[in-house]
Amino acid sequence: MMQATESRSTRDLFKDWRHGDASAGQAMAQRFADWYYAIATSRLGESGGRAACEAACGKFSQGIVGVTEVRNLVPWAHEQVADELVRAGSRARDGDEANAYTLHQSPKAILAQARVALPVEVALLEACYGGRVTTDDIDRMSEPLGGNPLGILRARYRVKAWLREQLGIPFEVTPSEPNLDRAPLPLYESGRMATPAEETSFEHWMISDLDLCRDIAEFAQFALALRGGLPLSAPAPSTAHRSATPTPAPVENRDAAPVAAAAAGGVALVGVAVAVVVAIVLVAVGVMVLSS
Repeated sequence: MMQATESRSTRDLFKDWRHGDASAGQAMAQRFADWYYAIATSRLGESGGRAACEAACGKFSQGIVGVTEVRNLVPWAHEQVADELVRAGSRARDGDEANAYTLHQSPKAILAQARVALPVEVALLEACYGGRVTTDDIDRMSEPLGGNPLGILRARYRVKAWLREQLGIPFEVTPSEPNLDRAPLPLYESGRMATPAEETSFEHWMISDLDLCRDIAEFAQFALALRGGLPLSAPAPSTAHRSATPTPAPVENRDAAPVAAAAAGGVALVGVAVAVVVAIVLVAVGVMVLSS
């Protein structure tokens, strides 16, 4: 499970691990694996980002001992996943992959249902994420919701809240009002940031906010569906998965999900196989090297 109760900063975890704290090494490994998963899944979708995430975790576990300065930690760690993403295609422009967060249904079909209830919000998200309109058009469309970029973020959270409340999608991050610091989030998810350097800076910032990583990961399949556009008409609403308390499918049934596993009280952003292997390697190396 995600280390939600770990209050130490990434910098402090690294320093403590360097001084022989095995638990800090394990918590740090989980945090970086969660971060890698959020980035890879947002860029390429769950299946598309799987190999990049796992490869980055492997490179992290093999190379972390060589990082001796805390100021180099995040830039070095980001390079590992960025290189793998370039090999995998950098960013997918469309997708309609079902997973635990979509209740194993088409995310495009689900969003088309949401569009009936929230036409302004979904139209704005589709315009922003799809990249087929100008910035002036997005500015105009977002005015009723508070303007660009805050209005886009507000639309995103309204859609997430509706999907959770009406369809039982097991989202955990659905604030009633958006955090102003996260205003660039839709631009990141849609690939509309001004420069690659700005995008890299945003991804660096993500490691400091595990809730943000969770937010990005749980919406990734829907963001990918929005990039490619939604069907013109909504399918008949399905009630098969509606529940006041969402109960996602058992982990063993998620063949397409190497990492995301929604569960009551928390979300495992990284699959047990990847996270545990990385953590064990880190702890073992940390104990052997730093205590010698």
